[in-house]
Amino acid sequence: MKINIIGAGLGGLTFGAMAARDGHRVTIYDKNSRPGGVVALLEHDGYKFEQGPLLIGDMLEGEPIYEFLASLGIHLDTVRADRDIIMPDYDMITPEEYKGPYWRRDRLKELFPEEARGIDRYYKFYDDVMRLRFIAGENQTLINKIRLALAFLKIKKYAGMNADELTRHFFKSEKICTLYTGIWADFCADPAEAQGLGVVFTNFETAFDKRIPLDKNGKKYYPGYCYIQGGCQKIPESLADYITSHGGKIVYNTVVDKVIVENGKVKGTRLQNGEVDSCDIVVGCGAGRDFFYDTVGQEHLNDEYREILDTFRPMEAVFMLHLGVDFDPMQHLRSALVYCYGMYDLHAATKKLRSGEYHEGNDGYLIFVPSDHAPEFAPEGKHCVTIYTVAPDTLKDGDWESKKQEYAEKLIHLAEKQLPGLSEHITTMKIMTARDYSEYTHMKKSSFGGVVPIWNQKNPTHKTPVEGLWFVGQQSENTGGLGNVIMGAKSAYEKAFPTK
Repeated sequence: MKINIIGAGLGGLTFGAMAARDGHRVTIYDKNSRPGGVVALLEHDGYKFEQGPLLIGDMLEGEPIYEFLASLGIHLDTVRADRDIIMPDYDMITPEEYKGPYWRRDRLKELFPEEARGIDRYYKFYDDVMRLRFIAGENQTLINKIRLALAFLKIKKYAGMNADELTRHFFKSEKICTLYTGIWADFCADPAEAQGLGVVFTNFETAFDKRIPLDKNGKKYYPGYCYIQGGCQKIPESLADYITSHGGKIVYNTVVDKVIVENGKVKGTRLQNGEVDSCDIVVGCGAGRDFFYDTVGQEHLNDEYREILDTFRPMEAVFMLHLGVDFDPMQHLRSALVYCYGMYDLHAATKKLRSGEYHEGNDGYLIFVPSDHAPEFAPEGKHCVTIYTVAPDTLKDGDWESKKQEYAEKLIHLAEKQLPGLSEHITTMKIMTARDYSEYTHMKKSSFGGVVPIWNQKNPTHKTPVEGLWFVGQQSENTGGLGNVIMGAKSAYEKAFPTK
């Protein structure tokens, strides 16, 4: 079959690689000059910066993304890593001396002795969920199905709770609740909207100490986190090379203007220059509303799909500073990725974000030092630092172009709490706003991370009402993210071409 794919992000490349592997004729169109979308490295003044993914899960040997890439003959070098969290009046920083897999539990009990019982109950629940997760990944023999059912009984009473309810079930202190639900702010979600079991899946202890063993009784039990040597750009580059080496074609600096549909079936794509490329299947990526309403045409959709497009909630944007510096930031940090929270009221923070009110970094920000695992990203003797926050796509007051310098200075000032004297060591700076990413990703509204993980929200599905039209990418997957996009596109391809 002839397959046209719109967008050379991870979703389009994954679908394209599988199609090329199976002998289909693949053409991918992308408006940028290289593959990867927001995963592509940003180059500025001799520095290279990661834009999107930071700490990656499912990428170590035996984990889903690794195994999928390995099935294509793609093997990338990785380095295990972890992250730290700094709250307004306490921190959870990886101890210099390894203190075991539950050091965060023990530290919380030291900080909040009155919460000791709830903390122990949470970690019993955590262990039960981890066991359930492990059994679910085993071959589902009759015995394992029975084990799975018994394991689920232990956590069944929590299954109907949202993230806010679950943390408050265990903890009385807002300070501990925010520690475990703060990541939802990064997803632009209120904890009351998110599924409670997601608290464990966004707080695996292995994400906070790379020294924790991942094996148990000789089997891979816990998930690990890592950086890719040479940057995340290696994934799209490898997929693109695979596609072209298997007869596929990637056309850069090209915009697809229209998906041609006749009698409810795709017939091809029309480029911005008017050229028509006929095909059997079209795969769209990117912004759901833009793609279906502008490129496809809502007259080709049914009421149910239009309802999904009108009601699903994409994430908001980011405000990102990429800095070249002439000192080593790691002299002040334990981990190359640090989440710095400035508040405990996630409900108010989410409400502000959605109303267009930018917190200017006061509610929280991230510090990332990509040159720690990729020293080649910076000139000799220099280092890279990225500071970023979630931010509204459209500001309630003012606009990004006129405000970006002011906001950059405020963010640098805040980051100096962790990196003393930062402003005096900056050699270059690249400011990226919502408008920059709208242009970069070809979206009217910048939605940097995908879809807000609202429990039971229906997102645009892979299979669409138009015969031969499929949709992949960050806005087809709940929470977006590198791993979900790759595995979601893999799932979409398997639905389109089920094995007999």
